[in-house]
Amino acid sequence: MEQKFSSDLEIPKYLKRKENDISKANKKSKHRHQYEECLIRYKWNWEENKIHTSLNSYCIICGKINDKMKNSIVVDYMQKIDTPVGKRYIQISEDVLYQTYRGKLPVFFVEDIYKDKFVNLHNTNSVKRDEENIEVKNV
Repeated sequence: MEQKFSSDLEIPKYLKRKENDISKANKKSKHRHQYEECLIRYKWNWEENKIHTSLNSYCIICGKINDKMKNSIVVDYMQKIDTPVGKRYIQISEDVLYQTYRGKLPVFFVEDIYKDKFVNLHNTNSVKRDEENIEVKNV
């Protein structure tokens, strides 16, 4: 009876690639994203009464959320402050951002800013009404 050692077994040099269950073609969009600025409001899990506001951009075709645009209409978003150590930049507060630009930019409410990748483009009126109801409850 012959014994086979582990070195005698055929071990491939490279692992074979497995095919993905989900096709990557399904993930890619069928259009070129056209981004516009918006305000996105969301709640933190540990702060029930506080609604945060962030300046982002969204695709007007599919609603994909993206970062702040470089050529933003919000010119006072970052303020330069001279300190004894040097110059610092700070953002304007979320409340001032919302109060100043809510009439100029579309406002969307998202449940979780880190999980939700898209805004709902079809229910913008109901989203605004929901935000107003939340603000009334907080007062």
